[in-house]
Amino acid sequence: MNPQIRNPMERMYRRTFYNHFENEPILYGRSYTWLCYEVKIKRGCSNLIWDTGVFRGPVLPKLQSNHRQEVYFQFENHAEMCFFSWFCGNRLPANRRFQITWFVSWNPCLPCVVKVTKFLAEHPNVTLTISAARLYYYQDREWRRVLRRLHKAGARVKIMDYKDFAHCWENFVYNEGQQFMPWYKFDDNYASLHRTLKEILRNPMEAMYPHVFYFHFKNLLKACGRNESWLCFTVDVTEHHPPVSWKRGVFRNPVDPETHCHAERCFLSWFCDDILSPNTNYEVTWYTSWSPCPECAREVAEFLARHSNVKLTIFTARLYHFWDTDYQEGLCSLSQEGASVKIMSYKDFVSCWKNFVYSDDEPFKPWKGLKTNFRLLKTMLREILQ
Repeated sequence: MNPQIRNPMERMYRRTFYNHFENEPILYGRSYTWLCYEVKIKRGCSNLIWDTGVFRGPVLPKLQSNHRQEVYFQFENHAEMCFFSWFCGNRLPANRRFQITWFVSWNPCLPCVVKVTKFLAEHPNVTLTISAARLYYYQDREWRRVLRRLHKAGARVKIMDYKDFAHCWENFVYNEGQQFMPWYKFDDNYASLHRTLKEILRNPMEAMYPHVFYFHFKNLLKACGRNESWLCFTVDVTEHHPPVSWKRGVFRNPVDPETHCHAERCFLSWFCDDILSPNTNYEVTWYTSWSPCPECAREVAEFLARHSNVKLTIFTARLYHFWDTDYQEGLCSLSQEGASVKIMSYKDFVSCWKNFVYSDDEPFKPWKGLKTNFRLLKTMLREILQ
């Protein structure tokens, strides 16, 4: 569908903002989604504002299998679709990197998420952050899957906090010089929605999309713009001969940006809460886009020191800040506690592609310099661990 291109509004009125962005977890009567956006262009280490504005669109009714097709046609007028129509209509240069942030009153519906997924796959030069005031029908399994699908596609999904509301008030509201004033139970509402979203996204994903894998796992020596870490894992139980592959999945950083829960910490939280037993021996394998930061490395090393029944092997596509002594010491602490730290080879990339990517039976296509970079990174890691 190609919705007619609509120009964004500059700002909204104070009454509109307070009415539609109220963060009450269960709220009725708000039949429109409001979307405030910022588009920035990344130049080196700087992010320059390219454009800002506001779109409005109707909310999709709660999904019902018996009339799903009847309501989906309405989504072409949704605020998200209006944004894409406007954004793509500007004939964006492919050689520029864009950082998009949405502040939305409701999280996107499934048809809009399908569009988001397709758009991100076709535009690896674009990153998207979605800050939602409320979660739409979050008790419904179908809508929880919508949020996970956004997450899998590489979009960062979070709940609007006070800083986000104040930012919207300053930049997208005719505020007449007045400061943003939070409403009754503002903090309680945020905490409730934040916990809900964290729980929805807490469990590991089954796999990632091909464009996410190619972008985040490319073994460049210097990978500008790769600000997230992705972790693919397998958990094998070693009581069986040979070991039985028991669990597998994908974590990404950050699932919980407010608490800086890196992918490694997300794995440990999930593993300790749901899997770990003192009477079982485990072989855990990680395939990571970046090697761990010093804090995560120390936390993982301490975990291994406490749990001798867990053996960990880490294959990393790239070395994060390999010149920094703190990062080097972090990798050494992992090695000293028995973790095997290695650089991902061509064979490892193929294995990841087969086990953790929605590939539709397409073979893994290596990029130019993969084997050369592997040899250089392997030499650098060996020097660090000596």
